[in-house]
Amino acid sequence: MGKVIWTTHLRERLRQRGLNPDWVDKAVRFPDEIRASSTTDSHKHIKVIQGYKIVAAVKRQGSDWIITSAWWNPAMPAGRQVYGHPALQKDKRFFLEKWVDKALRALEKFITKR
Repeated sequence: MGKVIWTTHLRERLRQRGLNPDWVDKAVRFPDEIRASSTTDSHKHIKVIQGYKIVAAVKRQGSDWIITSAWWNPAMPAGRQVYGHPALQKDKRFFLEKWVDKALRALEKFITKR
């Protein structure tokens, strides 16, 4: 995989929608499902995280991936209530998983800056 590029538009939408950037990154890199967009030449990378469906619009440019936008919706079955905002939810991963994830992201940033 090439570089993952975050557009200014994406950063604005994350702020507006209160969406956790780590969740968007996971949806792009490790999607549960990928669908072709019906309106643009991009794909929707979809991942369910903590009861929310995270959707990232991704375009390919050579080997690079450009994330143009992202949004989230409750992924619960009809009739069930979802309480709380995803940005306020506690990360419930095992501490070792969090540590390894953080270390790999730091290594990736170090390597891509070179």
